[in-house]
Amino acid sequence: MQEFENRVAIVTGSSEGIGFAIAKYLIERGATTFINGRNQEKLDKATRILKANSNMPVESFCGDVTVYENCLLFAGKVCQQYGKTDILVNNVGGGTEIRHLENITPADWDFTLNFNLGGAFNMIKAVTPIMREKKYGRIVNISSVAGRNKGRLSGPQYASAKAGLLGLTRHLAWDLAAEGITVNAVAPGFVRTDRAISKWNERSKEEKERMLSGVPMNRFGEPEEIAHAVAFLASEKASYITGVSLDVNGGSFMS
Repeated sequence: MQEFENRVAIVTGSSEGIGFAIAKYLIERGATTFINGRNQEKLDKATRILKANSNMPVESFCGDVTVYENCLLFAGKVCQQYGKTDILVNNVGGGTEIRHLENITPADWDFTLNFNLGGAFNMIKAVTPIMREKKYGRIVNISSVAGRNKGRLSGPQYASAKAGLLGLTRHLAWDLAAEGITVNAVAPGFVRTDRAISKWNERSKEEKERMLSGVPMNRFGEPEEIAHAVAFLASEKASYITGVSLDVNGGSFMS
């Protein structure tokens, strides 16, 4: 029996990068998985790749999860097709190119908080009723080392949003624990995705050396390493774990 056989999973922001790696890992271990993104072309490509490498059902939903009505439609589609949602991974997020306080506008602040925190709140609110009904759920929020310490490639608006996601994780873990629902977070360090590498390439040689020197393992993470941590928290092996933030950062931040 595969680890996630008979489980239905949603992974937001999963047409590429960390989200794609998470979805792939869950699918390989037996989960029926819904992936999500805002770009239909990228989403269709990701769906084709995942389907070609697995016999498990792979579904998709194109929509911006920062819009609550989209999340209701997404959750409704999953419930209509499979009658439940067992696992929700909130991976949507990211920082803008603005890194310094004097350049951050109120619009950029609002966008970054909504993108990283609002979408997760919306999806949790949309799927929690069916999890409560089934007395089972695994919610994993993708935060960041920036929310645990400080941002390196993004600004304080991003660090604040990711820290807020950890607060949401802890609070809901307390509220939902008695109903069979665990809520945890994974806080990656720098991970080698296309988006992160593009930001990395814009930094000076001196800044790159300074950043790498802050990672005791002397390397950056791979998307699959984040997927492994998420899968653990979504599994039965983590049935007595809730409200935690699992740091996956090569030692760059140690709590």
